[in-house]
Amino acid sequence: MSQWLVANVVFGVLAFVLPLSAGERGMLLMGGIIVLAAECMNTAIERVVDDISTEKRDAARHAKDCGSAAVAVTAVGVGVAWVCVIVGLLW
Repeated sequence: MSQWLVANVVFGVLAFVLPLSAGERGMLLMGGIIVLAAECMNTAIERVVDDISTEKRDAARHAKDCGSAAVAVTAVGVGVAWVCVIVGLLW
C-alpha cells in the first residue's frame, strides 16, 4: 500500500507539471485512486482470509490471487493510460 501511495504522489505531481488537458489530468488522477481502492480491497481480502483460518485452503489461495490480480489489472490499465497520454504529448 505504501508503494502505491508514493507512486500516486509522484504521478500526481507529474500530472500537474505536464501540459495536459483537464480530461487527461482527471483520467490519470482517477486511475491512481482506483489502483489504491483495488489495493484496499485486496488488503481486506487477505486480512479476512488470514483471520478466518490459518490452514491452507484452495479457496483462500484463490481469493488472495484474485485480489492481487485486481490490483495488477488496474495498475496495467493506468500504465496504458499514461503511455497513451505521453505518446500524445510527444507526437
